[in-house]
Amino acid sequence: MITAFRAFSRSKWAAALLVLIAISFVIVGARMDVFSNLGPKHVIDAGSRSMNEAEFRAAFDRVRANIQEQAGRPVTNEELVAENIPGRFLQSQTQQLGFLNWAWEAGIRPGKELIVKQIRQIPAFFNQVTGQFDQQAYESALAQQNLTPAMLEQDLRDQYATEHFGAALQAGVRAPRIYGAVLAGQAFETRDGRWFQVTDAMIERPAAPTDAQLNAFIQENAARLRSPEFRMVSVVLFSPDAATRTAAISDDRIRERFEFKKDSLGRPETRTFVTLTAPNRETAQKIAAALRAGQSPADAGRANNVRPAEFAGSPRTAVGDPAVAAAVFGLQKDQVSDPIQAGVGFAVAKVTDIQAPQPATLDSAREQIVQELREEDAKGATYESVQKFEKARQDGKNLADAAREAGARIVDLPPVTQDGRLPNGQPLNAPEQVFSTAWGLTKGGESDVIDAGQGQYFAVRVNDIRPAALPKLEEVRAPLTQEWTRREVMRRVSAKAEELAG
Repeated sequence: MITAFRAFSRSKWAAALLVLIAISFVIVGARMDVFSNLGPKHVIDAGSRSMNEAEFRAAFDRVRANIQEQAGRPVTNEELVAENIPGRFLQSQTQQLGFLNWAWEAGIRPGKELIVKQIRQIPAFFNQVTGQFDQQAYESALAQQNLTPAMLEQDLRDQYATEHFGAALQAGVRAPRIYGAVLAGQAFETRDGRWFQVTDAMIERPAAPTDAQLNAFIQENAARLRSPEFRMVSVVLFSPDAATRTAAISDDRIRERFEFKKDSLGRPETRTFVTLTAPNRETAQKIAAALRAGQSPADAGRANNVRPAEFAGSPRTAVGDPAVAAAVFGLQKDQVSDPIQAGVGFAVAKVTDIQAPQPATLDSAREQIVQELREEDAKGATYESVQKFEKARQDGKNLADAAREAGARIVDLPPVTQDGRLPNGQPLNAPEQVFSTAWGLTKGGESDVIDAGQGQYFAVRVNDIRPAALPKLEEVRAPLTQEWTRREVMRRVSAKAEELAG
């Protein structure tokens, strides 16, 4: 949405549109309800259009994600505020909602069929195997962007209104004749010139730089030459030994777990069916009648410009649209459904095969249950080790002694920066919490046990800190001398060129 609006704002008719937006503010009003405690908690109100806190946060999170992707790193709130990103985004949203409210009131209202057609042209919403529109893929793709179908449809409706109004406005724009004359003059303009080449052979070569000159050069390029702060860290890892991970599981535990989970271990009922999704109810009724009359789904779809989507052996949970799933699993074999109002359009389904559910057996589920119980035992052993470590720390033992008593491992990491990079610039393969915890401690500091999720725990000790510093002259003398000489040669060549040209 933001991209479309920015592209629109750079068009030839942007100035005229901004005037209309200003007029729309006078007509419908617009207020930024950020601090209001009375009435509806909207961040923006513009006539009948509004944006609440959740919608504003979701939209701004997408803006933040785009900024972070372009920057290639996380962006803090302080950096965003320093660039006035929140204020500029709020202003752009206010202007946009004001215009869209005016456009709606003026009668610029794209129809539902137009929106459905646009959605069905987006490749991400189609099944990569069947090539058909996939309701589940549609909803999943939107969920990844924190969007709902209703939000996307409104977004497309807004884009159509903006583009259609802009196209009409641009069609009436005529460039002044003087503008065309200026362009024509520039196109036929010719110039005469002379040039000459200045090389380093035409200047006096600079002498080798002194230590004072090199030290001054280091200071001039301090930001580029300064090495970051490095920290030397020890990490206590709590992980069970190999014997625990491969320990035998008793038959009694396996049987008990099977009885507890056997309903979920079996194969659910599956159905093979085909769906045809039409843009309106009338077309869906024609398709249903054709299928009941004996036409194949391919022929019925071809006659109504709809492509059938085939599902082979699918459980109910694999059908993305709840309304379609309920209808399909309520049909008998070879039965055709009535038109179903789906998330997008109207669907007609025909079931061609039904596979009854198959209950699980102890033998078929044994390996899965054994792996599950071993993972639980490993997590239990890890948690027990963590408890022993914490008790030893409470008893006054240092980190190394407590780790030894708990059976944990201590790993000394190489020098690492705050963003997890080694001195050679390569990333260190470790959880981000290790670095953030280490940078929250002073030299010699030891952390509490950190829960890294998924049954993983660790503790950190900062052994040493190497502050950010400029390199010593002797460490970089050769490359620094080369760079200083190159810069001095370029300066003298430039001065010689100015002298000859003057």
